[in-house]
Amino acid sequence: MTTARAHHYVPVFYLKGFTSPSTKDREYLWVYEQGKPIRKSKPVNEAHERDFYSYEDEDGKRRDLERPLSGIESTMAPLFRMIDGHNFRFHPEEFAALTMFISLMWVRGPFGRDLVSQLSAQVLKSVVMEEAEDPEKFKKTYDDFLQKSGTTTEISAEEIRRSLLKDDWEVQHSPGYTLHKMFAGLPVIDGILQKKDWQLLISEENDYFCTSDFPVVNILPDKPGQAGQASIGTGFGMPGVEIFFPLTRRTCLLLKDRTRRVSKAVPGGMVREINKFLMVGARRFIYACEKNSAMERLFNKIGCKSVPGKNAFMRDPSPAPQANQP
Repeated sequence: MTTARAHHYVPVFYLKGFTSPSTKDREYLWVYEQGKPIRKSKPVNEAHERDFYSYEDEDGKRRDLERPLSGIESTMAPLFRMIDGHNFRFHPEEFAALTMFISLMWVRGPFGRDLVSQLSAQVLKSVVMEEAEDPEKFKKTYDDFLQKSGTTTEISAEEIRRSLLKDDWEVQHSPGYTLHKMFAGLPVIDGILQKKDWQLLISEENDYFCTSDFPVVNILPDKPGQAGQASIGTGFGMPGVEIFFPLTRRTCLLLKDRTRRVSKAVPGGMVREINKFLMVGARRFIYACEKNSAMERLFNKIGCKSVPGKNAFMRDPSPAPQANQP
């Protein structure tokens, strides 16, 4: 059996919820990329990378996480079809499945991979640099490693230590290690989301939600008297954080603390505001059911500004570009 090598980090079934409502183009969505013309495409052709979930284990055998992920997607697709309507209410098991899916969407793509690689490298480099500050401790660690691994070398511990202290080296992770770390945080994120209340926001007739290649948007809203200070890319556990996740072109899930669990219609202004948050949080692309020159201009202006380690997923992230910009 042939193994698929185009691994989708945004599921095809999910992107189908953002295709055009017109009969003529109902199999297509519109892809926005900064500095490039808007293009029409099918969901199956988007949001994938070759062998994204593949790696070789210690024995040189190919391991592939694409198949189990596809199985999860197959179980979620019917739920998304049911949600896309008024007066929907979650059964506890359905809500649990959805929060796990949202957690998975946060960790499984290039954004999650880059963030995990960055954080892991920072931690490992910090530990190594601290070890290298003590010559005797470093030599003992180095000698123990050579003995246990059966390795012989003419390079002394002191040469290695001095080289490390120059701080001109980078940590390299194997694909398998990075994938393991990406998915290791799933239970933590899901546990937080499970405790949130929810609202289903339903767009009115002439406005549609878009989505992106990183469609989970965490927002810490303005505080009273501090307009314009909302932060995009805050941690899931931060008090007051709100999580937006577009489900289809008509519906968007809002998770927050102490809110009424209802489905409610929202005006076009709110739909457009949420779309702007998605633009800021996107890694590279947004996907929409329509071609819109105003959306293109705005995405070119404020899109892809949420950067891990700079203004996102930090203890005190700086305010991201404001979504109320014209």
